[in-house]
Amino acid sequence: MNFIRSLRFKFIVGLTLIMLPLFMLLYYNNVYAMKVVRDQVSLTNMNHLAKSVEQNERVLQETNRYLYSLGERDPDIISLFFLKYGSGDYIIAKQRIMNKFMTDIGFYNLIDSFFLYDAVNDDLLLATSGNYDVKMSIVQESMPVQMQQLEGEIQKPEWSIVRGDTWNALVKTVRINAQFYAGALVDMNALNHPEQFTESGDRGGAVIVGGDGGALSDSALNSAQIKLAAAHITGLNNPYQVISEVTSTGSARQYLMLGIPSAMSEMNYIVLLPEEDMMRNLPFFQQIIRLLPIGAAVILITAMIFLRQLLFRPMNVLIRGMRRVSRGELDVRLETPSSSELEFVTHSFNQMTSEIQHLKIDVYEEQLRTREAEFKQLQMQINPHFYLNSLNIIHSLASLQKHELVQQMAGHLADYFRFSLRAGKRVIRLDEELEHISHYLKIQKLRFPNKLDFVLDVGPDLGHYVLPPLTIQPFVENAIIHGFQRRTEPFVIRIIARETKTLSGSDSHMGNEDDSILQLSITDNGVGFEKDILERLQQGQYAEDPGGQHIGIWNVIHRLLVKYGEHAGLQFRNQTDGGAAVVIHMPAQTEEEEGRAYAEPVDRG
Repeated sequence: MNFIRSLRFKFIVGLTLIMLPLFMLLYYNNVYAMKVVRDQVSLTNMNHLAKSVEQNERVLQETNRYLYSLGERDPDIISLFFLKYGSGDYIIAKQRIMNKFMTDIGFYNLIDSFFLYDAVNDDLLLATSGNYDVKMSIVQESMPVQMQQLEGEIQKPEWSIVRGDTWNALVKTVRINAQFYAGALVDMNALNHPEQFTESGDRGGAVIVGGDGGALSDSALNSAQIKLAAAHITGLNNPYQVISEVTSTGSARQYLMLGIPSAMSEMNYIVLLPEEDMMRNLPFFQQIIRLLPIGAAVILITAMIFLRQLLFRPMNVLIRGMRRVSRGELDVRLETPSSSELEFVTHSFNQMTSEIQHLKIDVYEEQLRTREAEFKQLQMQINPHFYLNSLNIIHSLASLQKHELVQQMAGHLADYFRFSLRAGKRVIRLDEELEHISHYLKIQKLRFPNKLDFVLDVGPDLGHYVLPPLTIQPFVENAIIHGFQRRTEPFVIRIIARETKTLSGSDSHMGNEDDSILQLSITDNGVGFEKDILERLQQGQYAEDPGGQHIGIWNVIHRLLVKYGEHAGLQFRNQTDGGAAVVIHMPAQTEEEEGRAYAEPVDRG
């Protein structure tokens, strides 16, 4: 059975086509809702981040202006260049500078320290709010690098990143004159404001990372999260990014990543928001997206199980019953299903098989009663079994409402009957005989769809030759009855008509070489003749048992011998590539020639 043409396949496709748009709409709706949440959360947190970064950058720019103005506006710093190092005035000036730096630290809220460095005397003045030793160490270590960067260059507004063992800072150094350098120190942690960001949850947070991806500030994020964020720094030009982290358990965890690069230094402000916490107000949407494929599969499987019980299983039982009937098992009876529609079909099937079984018995009894009549009326031989089978086929097709096949069957059967009414004639044309055979084989093809085929190969201008009626049909019937068994490939019957001058084989002595011979071959690709039956046929034993199973063969040869004598004959053989072959030869005559050459055959019935 072709699965693509089955109801099961069509129902699966139909249900899928109905469900797929619904699931796609639901999926799109959920994805869209999640996208809206991402957009809104990212917009809110990006506004906070932009505001915080803008505030930080403004303080750094103001600090730059403050440092650049020290060499021009601060008289104490200017006087140091002219005072003797270590003198009382020098020390008093340094103290006033220290006091001013401490006052300015309170004004510039992000600045942690201000410093003044005397490069000639290697003297460092540091004003800080705490951790004096640590910050003094950081400034001393960074000064050679800062001074080297300022040599021979125009001073730039960028701040340098200085890394300590436990503390990172931004450092800005300006050159006052050839001897003095002033600068400011900013704690990286003062630039990071994680408390401003919503939806960060327990696993989210903010961090400042350098150009190399390393963390510059303290953060609630762990090292794996910081490394994950650093790997996506190149995408900070987007409004937001959705990135994934593979946890130790093998599951994926998604984050919403926001970021802004700093214009004052080579660093980036990063915010990482876990989607689990961000989407906590939409648990239904998150779960339903994961369950959509499972739900679709469950619905489809449930529908298939329901239909299997309701429709497919009763139909399979009915199909198996019909196959058994086609093999001749007429005692098949099907159980009544629960569906009222299928109950009617099953009841009709059981009634049909019962009627066919009784008809088969009736036909067999009729065959026994009419055998003698068939023998006496050789040219009007009728096979009730064939007719009844044809009628039953029409009945079955009508029950299945295959009206076009019923019309074809009835048409071929009508033509077949019409020929039988003409079969009392002495001779008929070859094209009429072949037309009759064609109707018979087409009826058989309707009985065995896709299992039987035939080929009529008639030489040119042979249709006007005559022969006794029903000469070919018995051999075609025998081929179908005996050769069409246990087939796994189509059964093909070939009928070939040729005109020759001589006969082939051992019977060539029967004809005159000057006479034309009409040679008819009936071949098939079936199982062929059994060895013992072939020997009996080749020995002509079919002519000695007119009441036996070869009455059809005896019928044909008897009429040929009566009409043509030794000028006609039969040959039987098995083909080398399989199948049986029967060859009939007789004089090739038209109806006028036949009337002149032979006398009317004697009725021996």
